[in-house]
Amino acid sequence: MRAPRSRRLPGKGEAAALLALLLLALAVFFGARRFAPAGETVLIEQNGETVFSARLADLGEARVLEIGGAAVEVSRRGARFLESDCPDRLCVKAGLLTRAGESAVCLPNRVSVRITGGGGSIDAVTG
Repeated sequence: MRAPRSRRLPGKGEAAALLALLLLALAVFFGARRFAPAGETVLIEQNGETVFSARLADLGEARVLEIGGAAVEVSRRGARFLESDCPDRLCVKAGLLTRAGESAVCLPNRVSVRITGGGGSIDAVTG
C-alpha cells in the first residue's frame, strides 16, 4: 500500500513567477483594449438582419432606437443599450461601445450592437 503524498506549497520563486505572469496577462488584456482603433460604424441587428447602420461621425445628437424590448442609444461617441426587458440586463451593463470590435448582445430580444471599422484588421489568413 502506498503512503499518501504530502503536497508542498509553492516556493517564493514560483509565486513570484505566477504573479508576474498574471500581471503580464492583465497588461496585455487592458492594453489591447485601450489601443484598439476607434470605431467608425455602428451596426444594430435583430434576428440577424440589419435594422440600423450609420457612421459614428455622421451622427448628430444622441438618439434612442426602440428595437424589440430594448432601447439602444446611438451618438457620435458610440452606442449602448439603455434599457432592456430581459431579466439579467447584461447588455445594459456592457456600457458604451466606442472601439472597433466591441459588441453587446441582448439574447432574449435577439438584438446585437456592434462597432466596426477603425483600421484594416485581418480576421483570418489562408495559405
